[in-house]
Amino acid sequence: MKIITKLLDALRLDPVEESESELKISSKNIMPDAQTIYFKNGKMYDVYPTDETSWYDAKYLISDGIFYDLEDKKSLASIPVPSFKENNLFEGYGITGSLEYVLKMKAANLRNKGKIEESDCIYKRLHLFMSASDNGYQEKDYLNYSRILLREGRFEEFEVEEKRIKEYLKTVKTCGETFDFYNIKEQLMHKTLSDCKRFGTDYIMMSAHCACCEECNKLQGRVYSISGKSKIFPKLPDKIRKTGQVHEGCRHHFSAYFFHNDGEDTVFNKMGEHVDAIKASQRPFVDDRSEEEKQNYLDFLKRQESEKVKKEDEIVYYHLVKELPDIAPKSFSAYRRMKNSRSKNFLKLVEAAKEYGINIDLD
Repeated sequence: MKIITKLLDALRLDPVEESESELKISSKNIMPDAQTIYFKNGKMYDVYPTDETSWYDAKYLISDGIFYDLEDKKSLASIPVPSFKENNLFEGYGITGSLEYVLKMKAANLRNKGKIEESDCIYKRLHLFMSASDNGYQEKDYLNYSRILLREGRFEEFEVEEKRIKEYLKTVKTCGETFDFYNIKEQLMHKTLSDCKRFGTDYIMMSAHCACCEECNKLQGRVYSISGKSKIFPKLPDKIRKTGQVHEGCRHHFSAYFFHNDGEDTVFNKMGEHVDAIKASQRPFVDDRSEEEKQNYLDFLKRQESEKVKKEDEIVYYHLVKELPDIAPKSFSAYRRMKNSRSKNFLKLVEAAKEYGINIDLD
């Protein structure tokens, strides 16, 4: 409370309720007594002392002129989600100075110090900051806290948290719009079509890459006419216009395209090269993948399946650690190696796990 007293004296504020006085103190002309980070609209612009570089260990946060104690639960719970407007990650401290990123690192820092409740306080609200920042976070990023709970053996909390976040992602708000994270392709297509109409272009471009299926390969790296009236570019397929993807799980994206017909209109091909937009769009609709590209796609599918199995294995492993600590492998990676080799010890572990209702899939 020493710093609070100093601040109150400096500002000549009446000592109202602690929750109010602690959480709503202006930083104007105040020099905090510990490392402090300063933010505006979710973007860090200063650090005190100025020679400090590890701001994830900061004690205080001053966000949009309001003071917060980063090691106090009430204060942490009161930090509002900023607007993140005009938050250019290529300026200042970059992504490492974006508030949601700093809070994520601070939560990990607190956990390392044994301040679990304070860390939990950040993690429980972090998804709100992540979605508001619109910094390209994926599902696994949003589910990071639930995986932490799993590794700590807090299984009921893990299940509740995972369900809570997955429900949140169905109506996630970002950039002032609401999206269904699991059906975002259709919504992004709707937004792109609206942008095309607003900016007066009838053209839309499909991305291209070297690890895709046969159907995507035929269609990728082209400019399409939304109306189908163009004599230069093919009509945008109805399925893509409706769903925003060639097939379920399609990784291609679509963006507005502005055609000038000046001989310098280009698109990116699957090799990442600029190529003539007209020639690329009028090429035959055939699967021209090389054997290497076909293998790239198969490898991608294998990685996807491997990640799915890995998540399932992780849940099983931490249940084993809790119920069978004496015979469970010392690390998750060791468990994975044991499982893949089907060793005698692994088969014994499978039988022992059954007694605790833990079923290990051998497929």
